[in-house]
Amino acid sequence: MSKNVPISFRKASESQFSEDVDLCFVTISHLELSDPIRVVWDTKDSVKDGFTFIGFQFDIVLLSDDENPPKASLSIQNVDQVIGETIRGLNTPPRMKIELLSSVDFDLTVTPRVPLNNSPGPVLIYSADKLFLTNVKVDVLTVTADIVGWNYLQRVWPGVRATQETFPGLFR
Repeated sequence: MSKNVPISFRKASESQFSEDVDLCFVTISHLELSDPIRVVWDTKDSVKDGFTFIGFQFDIVLLSDDENPPKASLSIQNVDQVIGETIRGLNTPPRMKIELLSSVDFDLTVTPRVPLNNSPGPVLIYSADKLFLTNVKVDVLTVTADIVGWNYLQRVWPGVRATQETFPGLFR
């Protein structure tokens, strides 16, 4: 399956030296959270889509792209233990969204960083939505978790059967 990768990103990533930096925006949400956790892999905060993402260093492995269900991993420093305690207190796995954008689309001279006033806005290089955090491990220093997508191989087939009881309009 091919992916649409902007030419500017390909040139920057394939060049020997580049001033552009990839900014990884991560949103962790759950029904029990009043506000989602929003972090960006950067030293400064950034504003995207009207939301402020906290500049934070974390390690992330992007989703696998093979015949197996999508899988990745995340490791965040548990500096003030807020992220770890928040995620540990949830009853069900939190949802996660990953977005990769280039720093060339942001004004790097201001804090927080804001998108430049180009007409299309920041170009989305990579996006993965509808993910879940599982196998969360929290210790004093780090929060580590597996990132998994929906496993369509585990779906019951057929999910809904067209029987006379469920679809009476089909049977006349």
